[in-house]
Amino acid sequence: MREKLWRGLPIPLLVSALAFATFLRSAGAPNVRSVEMVTLIAVGMGLGVALAHIRILVGMKSRS
Repeated sequence: MREKLWRGLPIPLLVSALAFATFLRSAGAPNVRSVEMVTLIAVGMGLGVALAHIRILVGMKSRS
């Protein structure tokens, strides 16, 4: 189980990094439009999934 969680961790981090890079490259970063909102939501979702993975892994380590 722990190995599956470790393997699944880089994917949400990669998604959030790509979405954040897309947001920063857009010309309208100071004026957030709906397209930028979607990229920021993707960043938040990716980071949330990554943090959940890390929290589960830390919880598994403390129980061992």
